[in-house]
Amino acid sequence: MNALRNATSAIALAGLLTLGACTPMYGPGWERDYPPVAYARDLHPGYGSVYAIDLIRPEQNNGIGVGAIAGAVIGGLIGHQVGEGNGNTAATVIGAAGGALIGHQIEKANQPQGDQFRLTIRMEDGRFQTVIQNTDFVDLRVGDRLYIDNGGAVRRY
Repeated sequence: MNALRNATSAIALAGLLTLGACTPMYGPGWERDYPPVAYARDLHPGYGSVYAIDLIRPEQNNGIGVGAIAGAVIGGLIGHQVGEGNGNTAATVIGAAGGALIGHQIEKANQPQGDQFRLTIRMEDGRFQTVIQNTDFVDLRVGDRLYIDNGGAVRRY
């Protein structure tokens, strides 16, 4: 019986990890009329100028998300390992509820908090690159000259 429980737990975990890999890398509305760009993970160092600045507001999603569902499943599986009969059922329900709460809090903590800016930068060689910056970045305007270093940090010069 324990082998069946362990196999079920392993299959459930593998399924959750597979579903987590299906989330999009970029949100809706990122496609614009701008030329093709390299996003922050593909940045190349060099000089350029600000081509466009777009405000990105995080989506306020207060519904049940993947984190709550995954937490409920994992918590339910862990709770099901405890006790027998009615105690097992109670432990499963409590584990699912606690897992859902914890999963929701983790998901909420990993979402962007506050506004960000997407800077589209036209490099000296004609390429375009895009960098996402928090609202505390240096006061930049379209046309300002920039330097992108090896770490992806943007400095005005």
